[in-house]
Amino acid sequence: MKNSHDAIIIGTGQAGPPLAKRLSEAGMSVAIVERHLFGGTCVNTGCIPTKAMVASAYAARVARRAGEYGVSIVGDIAVDMKTVKARKDAISERSRTGVEKMLRGLKHCVVLTGHARFRSGHWAIATAKAPSRIHIDPPLGRAGLTETEAQRRGHSVLVGKRPMSRVGRAIEKGETNGLMKIIVDEKSLEILGAAVLGTGGDEVIHCVLDAMYAKAPYPVLQRAMHIHPTVSELIPTLLGELLPWIGPGSLESMT
Repeated sequence: MKNSHDAIIIGTGQAGPPLAKRLSEAGMSVAIVERHLFGGTCVNTGCIPTKAMVASAYAARVARRAGEYGVSIVGDIAVDMKTVKARKDAISERSRTGVEKMLRGLKHCVVLTGHARFRSGHWAIATAKAPSRIHIDPPLGRAGLTETEAQRRGHSVLVGKRPMSRVGRAIEKGETNGLMKIIVDEKSLEILGAAVLGTGGDEVIHCVLDAMYAKAPYPVLQRAMHIHPTVSELIPTLLGELLPWIGPGSLESMT
């Protein structure tokens, strides 16, 4: 095994494996170190297992509301937590195994197990994902600034909002809790932030993220043609209903 590498990556969470793959495919010699479970927090204790358990809770809730959809179920709806946990563990294990297999299959990458840290005199790059999603039901997808944060940074703030009770797709699914909101700078037309609390919120937020990343003025997204019926098709509608935000206690109180 080589004692030196072009790049050393500590941790196999969301940032480490894609970086190792990219550098390895570029012909660089890479060492990646994991002290415990491959996949990091997301795979083992965060995003994936919590989302799997939320999915079980969602299934139970829909089953208990079956009558609202014209579906009859004989007997009581029961939740077997042992089975719920087993399903969650199996999903995490598949992801964990997949990450490790991918890393060990890279041509120019050495996988090491154990604790590692950078000493002084070495450069370390920390990567993070700014957007957030909260694993609740209904899901919350959020990106960028809130109205207050935008105003504090000197932006002239416009806000578009719509409750999920006025979103056709949410009504069809019988899941009308929540709201959609988007924040724009009045002068630059740049999208500053957005929040979607409701069915599909953790997926819908990505169409806004793409526009934000490209620094596209909001009319570009407003004029886009979205598939019907979806939740994301209401993003252009929000952008056509922008109003000035005058401070806390107005539109932001809806969050």
